[in-house]
Amino acid sequence: MKKNLLVLLLLIPFFGMSQTAKPIEGVLGIKFGSNKADVIAAVKAKGGTFDAATSNNERLFFDNVKLGQRTSNTFQVQLLNDKVYYAGFVFHPENDPEIFTYYQSLVNDISDIYGKGNSQSVFKSPYKNEDSESEKLTAIQTGYSSIYTNWVNDGKRITVYITSKLQVIISYMDDAVMAEIKAKQKEKEKSDY
Repeated sequence: MKKNLLVLLLLIPFFGMSQTAKPIEGVLGIKFGSNKADVIAAVKAKGGTFDAATSNNERLFFDNVKLGQRTSNTFQVQLLNDKVYYAGFVFHPENDPEIFTYYQSLVNDISDIYGKGNSQSVFKSPYKNEDSESEKLTAIQTGYSSIYTNWVNDGKRITVYITSKLQVIISYMDDAVMAEIKAKQKEKEKSDY
C-alpha cells in the first residue's frame, strides 16, 4: 500500500505537466485546415491588415499583426488546397544586440503555454557558445551558428529561431502537410533533370 502511494506521489508532477501542455492546433484562433476566408477574417478581427497586393491563393501576407504584446513585421499564412498548413511571424528587435533577449523572451512565452521546448545552439568553428554576444551575432550573421527552439505535438510543430538578418521567426506548421509538399517539390526537381 505504501509502495503504491509513493509511486502515485512521484507520478503526480508528470500528470500535472501533461494536463497543462496545450496541443498545437494553430495560432491566433486560426486552426490548421482553415480556409483563406476564415484566415483573413480572423486576422482582421485581431487588428491585422491583409496585404492583397503580395498575397495569392497559396500565400497570404498581413501587416500589423500582434502575437501577445509583440507586433510582427510580417505575418504569413500558407495554404494547400485552401487549407492552412503553415503560419509564420517575423519580428525584428530595434537594436541588434537585443536579439538574444527578444528570442529568449519569446521562447519563454511559448513555453508557458506549450511546455518546455527543445532548444539548440549550434556553432561552427571558430565560434562557440561561450563567445561574447557580439561574437555570437557575427556567427549568426555569417552562417556559423543556428539558434532555435522546437515544440512538437501530434505531428504539429512550433519553431522559434534567429535568422542571419537578425530577425526572430516563429513558425507554426503541420509536419505531415510539409512532408507532402517537400515530396512533390522533390519529384518536380527530379523531372527537371
